[in-house]
Amino acid sequence: MSQDASQFRAADILAPDGPVARRLENYEIRPEQLELAKACEEALEGGSHLVAEAGTGVGKSFAYLLPAVLYSLRHPDQGPVVISTRTIALQEQLAERDLPFLRAVLPLEWTAVTAVGRNNYVCMRRLERAMKDGGELFDDRARANELTRVEDWANQSQEGLRFELDPPVTDVVWEEVRAEHGNCLYKACKYFEACGFQRARRRLETAQILVVNHSLYVADLQLRGAGAQVLPSHRVVIFDEAHHLERTATEGLGARATLGSVLWHLRRIRPKGKRRSLAPELERGSVHALFEVAEAAAEEFFGRLGDRLGNDRRSPVAIPQEESIDVDFIQPLVEIVRECSRAAAATTEVDRKMELSARAKGLQTFCLTMQALCAPNVQDDENVRPTVRWIEPERRGVALRSAPLEVGPILRDLCFHHPRTAILTSATLGPAEGQFRWLRDRLGLAERVQTLRVGSPFDYHRQVRLTIAEGLPDPGREPDAFRRAAANEARDRILANDGRALILCTSWRSVREFRETLENALAMEGIPLLVHGDAPAQDLIARKRNDPRSVLLGTDTFWEGVDLPGDAVTMVLIERLPFGQPDHPLTKARQSAIEQRGGDAFGEMSLPEALLKFRQGFGRLIRRGDDHGEVVVLDPRLRTRRYGEAFLRALPEGTTTPPDHPPPDEDPAHDARGSLDNPDSEPDLNDWGKF
Repeated sequence: MSQDASQFRAADILAPDGPVARRLENYEIRPEQLELAKACEEALEGGSHLVAEAGTGVGKSFAYLLPAVLYSLRHPDQGPVVISTRTIALQEQLAERDLPFLRAVLPLEWTAVTAVGRNNYVCMRRLERAMKDGGELFDDRARANELTRVEDWANQSQEGLRFELDPPVTDVVWEEVRAEHGNCLYKACKYFEACGFQRARRRLETAQILVVNHSLYVADLQLRGAGAQVLPSHRVVIFDEAHHLERTATEGLGARATLGSVLWHLRRIRPKGKRRSLAPELERGSVHALFEVAEAAAEEFFGRLGDRLGNDRRSPVAIPQEESIDVDFIQPLVEIVRECSRAAAATTEVDRKMELSARAKGLQTFCLTMQALCAPNVQDDENVRPTVRWIEPERRGVALRSAPLEVGPILRDLCFHHPRTAILTSATLGPAEGQFRWLRDRLGLAERVQTLRVGSPFDYHRQVRLTIAEGLPDPGREPDAFRRAAANEARDRILANDGRALILCTSWRSVREFRETLENALAMEGIPLLVHGDAPAQDLIARKRNDPRSVLLGTDTFWEGVDLPGDAVTMVLIERLPFGQPDHPLTKARQSAIEQRGGDAFGEMSLPEALLKFRQGFGRLIRRGDDHGEVVVLDPRLRTRRYGEAFLRALPEGTTTPPDHPPPDEDPAHDARGSLDNPDSEPDLNDWGKF
């Protein structure tokens, strides 16, 4: 029987004789978890924001889920509590393990729904149309067979979500059948009641807890700024993995265009090969010429952008704020939009009218994005937020990109304004000085803020040995010599450890150097080397879990989110201190803005970001209470530079640090702003491509 939520407190539920303890064997009370749960309850009931760092092993998901559930039941008029994560892994943990467990042990009635983007759902009406078009839709028999497989799956699927398909379906096929904004008949559609997206949307309106990802939440914020929304109205949001919020907002609030995106829009309207256009009007010679002109002009435009990257075509290039870029393929695109709209008005077939209208609107939106990317950044208009534009290399050409100079003011206005209450938590949130002032400044959190920092219940003094490798060259001054020496040092230590290692690098160049040095030596001992890029990250992690003796080698992706407890990882090797990519236009612009207002870009940006990532990498070793092992830092600057002390102080309480070696008398400031920031690191097109 359901009881009144006002009778419960999170501390009672997590108590030694509470419902969680009665269900879990070997349940242990964690004071840190109780402290975090209490802070979450007080913030929610008091209407204040909470920034809370909780070390690994605290059990922070229960600490915020319980207050969230109880609050949503006590205040049903304030909408659901939205919980936003960055990774799919955490989203699945909450939706498939933590929330079902709490629902089973609590005598309360409540529902939780996971929200994903509309494009992840199949549209049965579009699928039916695609099947009718049959052989004219694809000139590839394999893709036609895929479409048939999608139909068989869709007729049995309860949710209609793309990731249920196994094996996965190709993008080309999915684009023909996915649900789309602006391409929906709503209640006029015969599939409305059975539609997976519409059923999920109805569940969102009645659920007490919504689980989303940061990207979807930022997209909702952007829509709300324009008077629309994806998620139901709500007063409370909880950001787990909150240290990623700035980066996600930077990407989500920015813009991106490539030659591929131009061609994608054109071919959705008038496919190449044997596939016919959506309407006979688009087959006229004059319209055909528009497509040819637009495609040729777009190829020339992005070719000119590529020429600005220089001969190496590896580093992004800034576009001056005052520059106006001549985008000569917009006019033929606008004409194509008009032709598509005319064709939509002329047809009486509902499905085809919807397709034509939706694709015309999509191309029109792309044109507006291109015009914004190519227009100069107006600096003297206080209503226009400063943006940064740049050209970025990609595997298949170049991208024209933009991003806000600062996301804090935008998040302040759209996300943290009264009466919204937000809880931001993570195992690592950056420097705690000034009540997490660094993070709060970056995110625009200035008012109504409480802060909390609770350590980990793990015994780092007993479980971890920290080693700083001796005698290696300075990576800032001798990068090539350092990489060679570091790879040799890693090889010797890994062989002595019988594998069971994770190597964290800061550039693809280092990954290649380590691979060349390690591969044969490990193979002779029968130790597999799993290298970032050889397979999807989750596949590599699964192989590492299944073969603990193996060695996992990678860059940015593996610095966090890797959970390999037990004997799978008893040694973590950190190649160098993880300072960011210094020459990226967005990084340089943000550093310049700090210096123009009289601040210290290294102390306010470069160092805090590196400290945060360093702690994340360190945290890959100890994942459970019985884990043990060694963290080896190959970068000698941890000893030889004064800022090395900041990295040592950032480690979890109890970590035993090696004896101090006094840094040289030289002033490290110049070195810190110059060569230390990995000048030899090339853009990681998987990891750094997003900033």
